[in-house]
Amino acid sequence: MFQKLFSTDMYSPNRYRGLILIDILVALALSSLFILLISDNSLEASSIFFHAKSRNKLLLDYIANQNLTTVSIKPYGDDRIEQNIFLTDKDSASSSILFTKVKELTASNIEDAAGTPICSVDYFNHSVVGSYEFLSYSISTSSIKITPISLPIDPLLPITDFQIRNGVAYISTDSTIVSDPDILVIDIKDISKPKLLSSINIGPGIQAIALAGNHLFGAATSASAQLHIIRIDSLDSLVLEKKFKLSLPFATATPAFGSSIFYNKGNIFLGTEKWDGEEFNIINVSNPSVPNKIGGLETNTKINDIWVQDNLAYLAGSDQGQLRLVDVSNPNKPVQINSFSPSGWNRQEGRAISLFENNLNFGRTSGGYNITNALEAFHFGTSSILNFSKYSGIDVSGGVYGIVSDRSHVYLATRQINKEFQIYDGEYSTSSTLAFSLPVAPQRMTCDGNYIYVLAGTAPVIYQISFK
Repeated sequence: MFQKLFSTDMYSPNRYRGLILIDILVALALSSLFILLISDNSLEASSIFFHAKSRNKLLLDYIANQNLTTVSIKPYGDDRIEQNIFLTDKDSASSSILFTKVKELTASNIEDAAGTPICSVDYFNHSVVGSYEFLSYSISTSSIKITPISLPIDPLLPITDFQIRNGVAYISTDSTIVSDPDILVIDIKDISKPKLLSSINIGPGIQAIALAGNHLFGAATSASAQLHIIRIDSLDSLVLEKKFKLSLPFATATPAFGSSIFYNKGNIFLGTEKWDGEEFNIINVSNPSVPNKIGGLETNTKINDIWVQDNLAYLAGSDQGQLRLVDVSNPNKPVQINSFSPSGWNRQEGRAISLFENNLNFGRTSGGYNITNALEAFHFGTSSILNFSKYSGIDVSGGVYGIVSDRSHVYLATRQINKEFQIYDGEYSTSSTLAFSLPVAPQRMTCDGNYIYVLAGTAPVIYQISFK
C-alpha cells in the first residue's frame, strides 16, 4: 500500500518537466498582468500628477489675478454679489476651472443695499456660500419654530408696519387718539422680555416706514405732510427732523395720504392713495433736513408697496396694472415700461413685493371671496423679471400680505385660515408646501439675519420664525 500511494510514476521526468512548464507559463502570465497593472497605474499616476500640476497653476493664476475671465456677476443676498470666474490653462486648453467668489458691493453701488434688511441667504442652511445651483434641502415642520413676542405697548394701538434691524423693532401706528405714539422702538433680542426703548408722537398716523442709517422715514396718513422724517440720535432718543408736503396739482385739489415707502440711493420713493396728483413720488433726502421732490409719476391708483433695485421700481397697485415696472434711472423723469394685469384685477389689489437675487415675488389680496383661477402669489424668474411674460403662481384664499424670499424658498404671510404662514419652493410647487397656523391675521412680514418676523394685524404681537 505504501508503494501504491507513492508511485514513482508521479515523479517521472516527462511529468515533472510538464509541471515545470505549467508553472513557468503561469508565472509569465502573472508577470505580464503585473507589468500591465503597473503600467496602467503609472499612466494614471502620471495623469493625476499633471492634472494636479495644471490645477495648481490655475490656482496660482487666480491668486495672482492673472488670466481671469469673468463669466457672470449676480446678486448674492441683499448686500453682496456673486462673481463666477472661469480660468483655462494656456498650456493645456483642456484644463479649466470655475471659481465662485462672494464679495461685498463696491463703494460705487453700496447704497443699493441701504434701506433693505440684511437677511439670510438661505434660512435652512445658514452657512451656505458660493454657487448654490446644486444645493437642495428637504424641510419639515420639525425644522421650524414659531415664537410669539408680546409687545409692551397698548393692545388697542392699531399697528401698521414694522422694520427689524439687529434685534430691534421699529413699529409704526395709526391711532385716532391724538396722544398715542406714532413710532415705537422695541428691543426684542430677548424675545421673552421685549423692552420699549423709545417712542414719539408726531401728529398724524404713519402707514408705512423705511429705515436707512440713523433715519426713519414714514408715509403719513396726513393731508398736511405725507412724508415724516425722524432722526434716531440713539435707540432711546427719536427726533422729528422734518415734515414734507406734496405740492397740489391745482389749488382746489384734495391732498393725498401717504400709503407706501421705500428708500434707495439717497431717495425716498413715496406712494400715496389715488388723488389728482402723482401717486408715485421720488423725494431726494440726501440731506434729510431739506427733502426735495425731484420726480413723480401718476398711476391713477393707490400704491400699496414699493421695491427699488438697479434703477427699477416695482409698484404694487390697486387697479388693472397691479404690478408696475418703472425706470427710475433718471429720477427726474420716471417712466413706466411694463405692467402686469392678472385675472381678478377688478376685485383684488396688489399688496406685497419681494425681490431677491433677480427673482421677483408678488402677492395680492383675495378680493373678499376666493376664485381659484385668480391667483394671489406670483413668481417671476430672471428671464421674465422685466417683461412679466412668464410666471408661476398659486391660489391663496385670504390673500398674501407679506413675502420674504431666499434662494431656495418663498415665505408667505397670508390670511388663509389656519395657514397664515406658508412655505413654497422658489416656483410655488404645491408638492413642497408647508403651512402653519397663526392665531392672528398677518399685517406685514420682514426678516432680520436668520429670522423671519410676522406682524399681527389685530394684536400687539410679532411672531419670530426660526429655522433649525
